[in-house]
Amino acid sequence: MKILIIWSGALVPAYRQFFLELAGNAPVRVLAPRAWTHGSRSFRAETFRAGDCEIVSAAYIPERSSRYWIPSLLFHLWTYRPSYLYIMDEMDRPSLAWHALLARLAWPRARVINYALQNLAKPAYHRWYHGLAARINGKLVWRSIAASREAEQVLKANGYAKPVKVVPLWGSEDFFFPGEAESIREFRRSLSLADRDILLLYAGSLVEAKGLLLLKRLLPRFPRLRVASAGNGPLEDTLRAAPGRQWIHLGALDGEGLRRFYQAGDYVILPSLTRPDWKEQIGRSLIEGILCGCVALGSDSGHIPELTLFPETTFRQGDAESLAVMLANLPLANQSSVRGAQNRNVRERFTAEVTARETWEFLRGEGG
Repeated sequence: MKILIIWSGALVPAYRQFFLELAGNAPVRVLAPRAWTHGSRSFRAETFRAGDCEIVSAAYIPERSSRYWIPSLLFHLWTYRPSYLYIMDEMDRPSLAWHALLARLAWPRARVINYALQNLAKPAYHRWYHGLAARINGKLVWRSIAASREAEQVLKANGYAKPVKVVPLWGSEDFFFPGEAESIREFRRSLSLADRDILLLYAGSLVEAKGLLLLKRLLPRFPRLRVASAGNGPLEDTLRAAPGRQWIHLGALDGEGLRRFYQAGDYVILPSLTRPDWKEQIGRSLIEGILCGCVALGSDSGHIPELTLFPETTFRQGDAESLAVMLANLPLANQSSVRGAQNRNVRERFTAEVTARETWEFLRGEGG
């Protein structure tokens, strides 16, 4: 019994733990695109093998597109002979339809499962062919895994009637963990932080939909707060030009640099805004920050409240005064209990070990 996975985005090293955990149940082969861009940072897939887990760099034509084709899929179906073909793609995507159809024709023993993150029923990009693809995929897909309860609701609202299991996108507890005190002090000194400064972290794409301009506008009202950001995107120059030293932009960080970044923070924040074509689907930076010891703060967009958990750590998206009230209450009086609750929530629901186990149980028919 084998699992062949088509991964449709950047496969960063921190994701490997999930595949390794899944391979503890059955051999796993992952097809990952040779190149991918997230924000304005480019990633390249690295060939990797450990035990029954292998990651294969494959050609996705065209590169960096949601309408891709994998020419080598037929070869992998015939040589690997998987029991399950797990495709990380949305139910309304033509790319899911033609890969699922190929699998049904070339290796009908493989049961097709898709992993869906879309949490808007009719996003602004939706065209007639998305509706057609959803109907076709509804017949080709054996079961669906949704990354959130909202994604599950969207699948059902759009007519999908087969079994669905909610399994969140995970964080790697082996890759992200609390740091040593001296390393944290050294990192904070490198940012010229005073002992009394409160450090908020943001990691991800630097785009308006993430709510960064609102945070930047309010920051001067709170002189004890400092924000450090990591990532790339259209707002990079705007954030670098922030007056004073309240906003420190570090650019794109590699995996180990990102871990040190999270370890040094007091809070990790995600002030996202819901747009017609996008709503926060998971908030992976909050998961990673929590695993490194931060308290998570964020807006009420999409999935974020399932990670922030408390009224005092969540504000109304786009609402300047709601965000200001949250910032004014930092540091939180109940910070220790909030940190503990958020950490337990992530470890019980969002780690690679937990999500791999739930995925396997669902594939085996035990979690449907």
